[in-house]
Amino acid sequence: MSHYRLGDLVLLNLNKCEKNEILMEYPNSIGSKYITEKRINNNNNNNVDTVTKIVLKYIERYSDLLPKNIADSTVIHLRLGDVVAGNKWYEKRKKPLKIEHLKSLVANDTNPKYIIGKCHFGNTSSTNYEECRDLSNEYLQNALNELHAEHFKSENADIDLCCAVMSKLFVQGKGYFSKLIVEIRKKLNKPNIETTVYD
Repeated sequence: MSHYRLGDLVLLNLNKCEKNEILMEYPNSIGSKYITEKRINNNNNNNVDTVTKIVLKYIERYSDLLPKNIADSTVIHLRLGDVVAGNKWYEKRKKPLKIEHLKSLVANDTNPKYIIGKCHFGNTSSTNYEECRDLSNEYLQNALNELHAEHFKSENADIDLCCAVMSKLFVQGKGYFSKLIVEIRKKLNKPNIETTVYD
């Protein structure tokens, strides 16, 4: 289970209890730095401006963890896990994009391709974990094969976000984590292939 909802934190705003969970469980994360910045400075600035500055500092510090060719690559975000086979309303609304549709989005793209995303389960996820995990792994493998992509497995949402921000082109997946990447890249004048948060 994960309490780390960076996209929701910045774009939707979480309650005080949810923010405190991030501070306790992910003390050195982009999310914690964002919460601290907002609290200490009573920061009413644009949320995306604030997180973009934090992300750029994070990239400077951890750039060695990113693929060497990331600036010449396309990164595709896949929302995996609960939404692949979950039966709750919010999971059904965030089913991942069909692989054929993803292929059409990058049909003329010759960049090396990386896929980010891991099998994620939130606090309120459906409990059919095994089914979600199996179908999620199958979907990911099919996407890797069909898109001729490599899975960037950092096991860290912040590093995944940095990878996507630093790429030449980003393909948006479902959910607010992906939407946040798009908004940060817009601030940096970087191109995106935008889809939608929901179907």
